Amino acid sequence: MNQADIEKLAQNCFKHKPTIVLGSGASMPHGLPSMWNLQQHLIENIAPETDADLQAWQIVAERLEGGDHLEASLEGVSLSAGLIQQIVLSTWECVNAADKALFLELVRQPEGLPLGKLLQSLFHSTHKRVDIVTTNYDRVVEFACNSVGLPFQTGFTPGYFQQWESTNGIQYFRANQATRVVKVWKVHGSLDWFKTGTDELVGIPALELPGGDLIPQIVTPGLNKYEKTHGDPFRGTMHGADEALEGASSFLCYGFGFRDSHIQPKLIARCREMNVPITVLAKELTDEAKAFLANQAGSNFLGVEEHEAGCRAFTPAHPEGEVVEQPGLWTLGGFLEMVL
Repeated sequence: MNQADIEKLAQNCFKHKPTIVLGSGASMPHGLPSMWNLQQHLIENIAPETDADLQAWQIVAERLEGGDHLEASLEGVSLSAGLIQQIVLSTWECVNAADKALFLELVRQPEGLPLGKLLQSLFHSTHKRVDIVTTNYDRVVEFACNSVGLPFQTGFTPGYFQQWESTNGIQYFRANQATRVVKVWKVHGSLDWFKTGTDELVGIPALELPGGDLIPQIVTPGLNKYEKTHGDPFRGTMHGADEALEGASSFLCYGFGFRDSHIQPKLIARCREMNVPITVLAKELTDEAKAFLANQAGSNFLGVEEHEAGCRAFTPAHPEGEVVEQPGLWTLGGFLEMVL
């Protein structure tokens, strides 16, 4: 297999205006924490206030230190509302610290996000909308949109004190014509989203935790993961994400591990039923991603991960992967150099 074979598959995905799916691996190159980094932060910063909380957290911490991931470590452990809230706040602070650092870096060099270049290129046609579905809390997508002057919608009104407007959002017009817009479906919440003491949803683009009675609206792995998604903003956001995934004409997945029980079934169904082109990029493809490509992705797939000799590419002709001496193709920047 050579680069021309890879390029043909990539171009086939790109020309269909892909729905973009981003996981934590898409943000890590910009300094955002990995799941391991987050777990270490929690181990170092969670301070249980009661004996019952201390006993419960010791079980979780021992599992984390033993190598389990966060969701598995929390399984079967009864956590109090206070301890869950402490985990949410500590998670917010961990992700926000890196998000803030990236923002300040981009103030000086806003062109530093390949995602902005990707979005700009997808609008070099008559397309009026690009959908991004992401499990990330950070604002990398929003920063990327800003860096190339593209309006985006997350379900909240624009401004410093934002109100929940449902998934329809607000239309933007220029010269009496609807402008192009990036729809961002943040299915696990966002650093910007909060709920007040009176259960009002607000969006506040803060760089520090506002405090008071404002509680971050992020879905952390654990016992309340699915319970929390029954109401807005998560219910409306997931509905919009479902529509974007179910109607996609192709997919571009970057840093997504195929471990999310909400997103993955939609991807599988679309690829199985419609055989839409899909490209999966990651520094290291998870076992779940490789199994998806080999068994459920149809016949129009491309997977690329890093390899010491360049990269390893997974295609219908080589479902087990083959080394290609072309470094950097697994990165979004490297992928764009090939397809643009």
